[in-house]
Amino acid sequence: MASWTDGTDGDVTTSDVVRALHFREICAAVNRRRLLVYLAEEDFSAVFVDDTWIVPGPIDNSSSPFDLRQSIDSKILNPVLGGLGGIPPTPSNMDWLWALPDSDENKVIVASAPGAGEVSFFAKMNGGSGWTDSTLTAGTTWIRAVHVNELRWGIETLTRGRWEMPIYLSASIFSPLPDDPWVGGAIANNGSAELRAFGFAQMYTSDVPSRGLEEVTVRSSSRIYLTTDANCEVDVYRCKRPISWIANPPTWNKYDPSGGLSWQVAGCGGADDREYIGSMTMVATVENSITGAGVAAALQEIVDGAEQNFMVRRSDTGLETVGITGRLRIEFDLNVPPN
Repeated sequence: MASWTDGTDGDVTTSDVVRALHFREICAAVNRRRLLVYLAEEDFSAVFVDDTWIVPGPIDNSSSPFDLRQSIDSKILNPVLGGLGGIPPTPSNMDWLWALPDSDENKVIVASAPGAGEVSFFAKMNGGSGWTDSTLTAGTTWIRAVHVNELRWGIETLTRGRWEMPIYLSASIFSPLPDDPWVGGAIANNGSAELRAFGFAQMYTSDVPSRGLEEVTVRSSSRIYLTTDANCEVDVYRCKRPISWIANPPTWNKYDPSGGLSWQVAGCGGADDREYIGSMTMVATVENSITGAGVAAALQEIVDGAEQNFMVRRSDTGLETVGITGRLRIEFDLNVPPN
């Protein structure tokens, strides 16, 4: 449950004075969600004068950076995809989901007319198709309790998400050449020699403050997807070690060759090297996935600050070298409060 100053059940009442404090709370909550969709925080300081008075039009839908409404419905509810780059670009999809346990639970929240599997943001908020008093004119339109409450409601509604992103299988390690790095995107196991693939997903960035998934609880409905170009069995692990993907890629013997740092067990085989997530039976060119508590626990470790790395190996044997691609769907709830 969100925590707001003044009001009952989050609402400012018509008898309350709309204060700068109310907007500071809203601005902080908006910025938290901007970071979640990989956007930088917005500087809303000019909204306030001496932390007491509110500059006219702080939610005016025509002037940045005061545009709190568009920050919610245009920048957060409909975030820009692919902003972190990569091939394929990441994130590939970001949806906010209806979180209340009713007939619309887990439907995608949209600002436009809803289609199948979707629910209307504005219809749920006020029964309409837009904000109350859709045009606010600085110095003319009074800021009313309903304007504050709709902003609060919008923030409270955007607490469950479903982000999708590629897993970049960028490196491999090869047992017959244990001190040489190998090209990623392939696995192999003929019973005596093995090629294992390593990859990462960009769940959060190294910016300060970090952009991406932080202070969220990963849901057990999250999934790791893989596709291979041949029939095989695969095991998926969370790799606990830091990996340098370009300048210092891993080898069968070392996860940090330049630093002389070895795996606990060669091939990323020890308990300090990896954590088992799950297994899949793969049919050539058919995507398969794993989900459940093990996936959620591994992804939660990453969200909480662990390395964003994965390792995939072929657990059966065969003569083929198998090409492999992956993607991640992470579903989460914000830890609230804070808002």
